[in-house]
Amino acid sequence: MKQTLLGLVLVLVLVAFAGIGIAHIFKPDWFIKRSGVRRGGEMLSEYNRAGFQIAGAVFAAIAIYMLYSLFRH
Repeated sequence: MKQTLLGLVLVLVLVAFAGIGIAHIFKPDWFIKRSGVRRGGEMLSEYNRAGFQIAGAVFAAIAIYMLYSLFRH
C-alpha cells in the first residue's frame, strides 16, 4: 500500500514537472514576466526566450525519461 501511494505521488510530480517544462517551450514569455529575469530591458531579448525554451525542453525530457524508466520496471 505504501509503495503504491509513493509511486502515485512520484508519477504526479513527474507529470507536473514535464508539464511545466513543456509550457516553458510554448509560452516562455509568460514565465519571463513572472520571474526575476524580467528586470532590465536586456533580459527580454530573443536569447532569453530561447534559453527558457531550451531549459524547458531539458526539464521536460528529464521528467519524461524518469517516467519512462519508472514504468519500464
